[in-house]
Amino acid sequence: MKLSQDIIRQLIKEEINEMCGDMQSIDMEVEPTHHEEDHEGNMAKRQMFKTAQYAVEIFDNIHDGDVFPAWIQSKMTKIADYIGVVKHYLEYDHIMGEKLDKDATAGDYVKDFEKSDAPQFKGKSKKKKQEMAIAAYLDAQEDK
Repeated sequence: MKLSQDIIRQLIKEEINEMCGDMQSIDMEVEPTHHEEDHEGNMAKRQMFKTAQYAVEIFDNIHDGDVFPAWIQSKMTKIADYIGVVKHYLEYDHIMGEKLDKDATAGDYVKDFEKSDAPQFKGKSKKKKQEMAIAAYLDAQEDK
């Protein structure tokens, strides 16, 4: 079965709706329960919601054979990289609650990811685990 662009667009929209819930039902209001509480999670959800909307619109405007200037290609590469880093952080650090020592090397991250039995690593190739480990390592370096 060959997938048309329309089918792919619909699948992406359905996946975003599944991940984010019905986009119309997301509460975009920040209602603090305490004046000193941090609302980073709420802010992050709003940012990712807007990013998902833009991604669908951009996808809809890209056609096979389109040619883009180098600076646009560079931006798309950075977007994919940044989203990947956030995804890997959430999969490993946030969800699993695991953290390596702050002085851990990239090699320590790779070894830890390769031996981990965490669900997000199931079915992943050694190369993919290495990529995820390096992304997590680089993210940790930015936090220093």
